Amino acid sequence: MISDRGAKIAKDYDVYWYAPGAGKIKIKQAVPSKFLINKDGEIVWKYVGKDKTDRPSVQMMALLMDKYIKNPS
Repeated sequence: MISDRGAKIAKDYDVYWYAPGAGKIKIKQAVPSKFLINKDGEIVWKYVGKDKTDRPSVQMMALLMDKYIKNPS
């Protein structure tokens, strides 16, 4: 797992939006997104949330990592 503090990855994968800020200023925010990338660098699963609260649970991510990363078919 990685953290994308500068939103570079969010920009690279086009998973950010402009949210209304104070007044008429718009603030760029990353869309909560999860990507599973295998050892070959391929995206094997992705999820892009509908809003800042929409994200898969830790349990779901653990199951998906088992399926796509630890035991790929």
